[in-house]
Amino acid sequence: MTTVAQQIGTLLGQLGVGHAFGVVGSGNFHLTNALRTAGIAFTATRHEGGAATMADAYARMSGQVAVVSLHQGCGLTNAATGIGEAAKSDTPVLVLAAEASRGAVHSNFAMDQAGFATSLGADAHRVHTPETAIMDTLRAYRTAVRQRSTVVLNVPLDVQDAPAI
Repeated sequence: MTTVAQQIGTLLGQLGVGHAFGVVGSGNFHLTNALRTAGIAFTATRHEGGAATMADAYARMSGQVAVVSLHQGCGLTNAATGIGEAAKSDTPVLVLAAEASRGAVHSNFAMDQAGFATSLGADAHRVHTPETAIMDTLRAYRTAVRQRSTVVLNVPLDVQDAPAI
């Protein structure tokens, strides 16, 4: 069975993402493995802020979209400075942010990630369901490329682990 996380990784590999950076946690473990399986080079960092800054620099220097892979909640907030700088500089960075499952309203990782991303100047997108995963990811990637913008693509844990449609 292929999961949505694997489907997203495969798609981003086919689209030619240049490199991924991040801190791996339980929320983005499967997404990060999917990126690696798709042939996307991954650099593990000690802090999410460093990952976002490295992705910004990579995208600026290479001309390719760079990916940041982050844990939900605190992983995203730790990357705020790098995401904000990339967004202000119109850098095509795609931030794959795990997100608390849709029903986990009492999770200590639950927060308004879309509102937070927007407050940093990034475009906020979400993978809504397994049925829309390909189109949601493609829309986020195209926004980063065509509008030269930093995009935070929130991927809820329950959607990541669902069977791909």
